[in-house]
Amino acid sequence: MSDTMLTEKTIRLHAAFSNKDEAIRACGELLLQAGYIEPAYIDAMIQRDTLSTTYIGNSVAVPHGTEAAKPLVKKTGLAVVQVPGGVDFGKGRVAKLLIAVAAKGNEHIDLLTDIAQICIDDEQLQKLLSANNPKDILEIIGRMEKR
Repeated sequence: MSDTMLTEKTIRLHAAFSNKDEAIRACGELLLQAGYIEPAYIDAMIQRDTLSTTYIGNSVAVPHGTEAAKPLVKKTGLAVVQVPGGVDFGKGRVAKLLIAVAAKGNEHIDLLTDIAQICIDDEQLQKLLSANNPKDILEIIGRMEKR
């Protein structure tokens, strides 16, 4: 993963949300502020989760836009939002870590592989969930990628 895909500016810690749409919008706002997406991509992220949940298990959700929204992505990027109290993604699925993806072309395949590796490593996931500094998140993800 390129260093420019995830930066301290696209990491939000200790967040709390009343529902999943609010959480997904917060992820989208980080992507938007970093220049990764056009504003309409955020609505496509909500729509995508409505079509099929973006909750992937192990307290992790991976919000992303619909296939039709790909032209709204300016460049590939990630946003990480930590939600210690969790946010309900329905059917008892509570996400405490949201990793939002905006990808050009097929770059998302490699990104999703990296994310999956992080999420199945319980020790590293717990470190992400308890991190108190965006630099810690960057360091943990960087170490995971080098494996």
